[in-house]
Amino acid sequence: MPRSSTYEVVLDASLFTPAQLQPTAVGRLAFQAGTRWLRDHVCSHRTLVSEHQVGFVLWAWQLEYEQPLRFLDADEAQVEVRARVRGPRSSQLEMEMTVSGPAGVAARTRATSVPLRLSGDQALSGAPTTLPDSFVAGFHEDEVERSPYLSPVRALLGAYEREGERIASHTTTFRVHRHHCEVADQWYWVESLGFAGGAREECVMRHGGKAPELRRALAEGIRRVDATWLRAGQLWDQLRVHTTVYRHDGRVAFVHELGLAEDDDADGFDGFDGGPYAIVVEHV
Repeated sequence: MPRSSTYEVVLDASLFTPAQLQPTAVGRLAFQAGTRWLRDHVCSHRTLVSEHQVGFVLWAWQLEYEQPLRFLDADEAQVEVRARVRGPRSSQLEMEMTVSGPAGVAARTRATSVPLRLSGDQALSGAPTTLPDSFVAGFHEDEVERSPYLSPVRALLGAYEREGERIASHTTTFRVHRHHCEVADQWYWVESLGFAGGAREECVMRHGGKAPELRRALAEGIRRVDATWLRAGQLWDQLRVHTTVYRHDGRVAFVHELGLAEDDDADGFDGFDGGPYAIVVEHV
């Protein structure tokens, strides 16, 4: 049976919007949970980086909200996390987490990371690699999956473009400051969820009068997030988040493309040179 780490977290008001656990809060809980599983069952994140010279870059993340969990519902929640190696050549590390409250599972996440062979510099730069045999050996047989995980983000965008209706678009600018970063002065991936959430709110404030259904994203929260990271933002990068809102199958989805501000067209968004750094899809 796959191993899990289960523990209690004390809930405080900073983790919530009026409607739900904040996506960024769930992201932080998920990152801590994955790090904890590694420490409990294989080796610590610090040991992996400092002794094995292996790092991880998050490639795909999915969040699904299930049962309600609000600030006044409970004093604590239970976190459970499991991990497995994926891909025919052990090219992915996958972490699955649940956060449960009195009504059951409130949020469920899946994080898929790809390994890097680190060069040893302070920036933790590296090149794509497969997971070392010594690391994979720490996983049980039922914690190894030979098929790779495939992100649904590109398929979602294709479906929205073919079958959906564009109802709004907006562009917002942010700068990556040190409090948005992790130890290597690259953005902490959770903060890019925050940039996307901020862009959603700016879009609703700008276009909610003409499209009242957008306001549901603020009043009722969101039900799912699908995200993929293609490049990392760096300290002091000026980022532009281009948001397109689609109506599809009776639902609304916010598609956020994050990239360098100087990479897009100053006279109107026409895509980022070399593609976006990240794409975050929020489903209302």
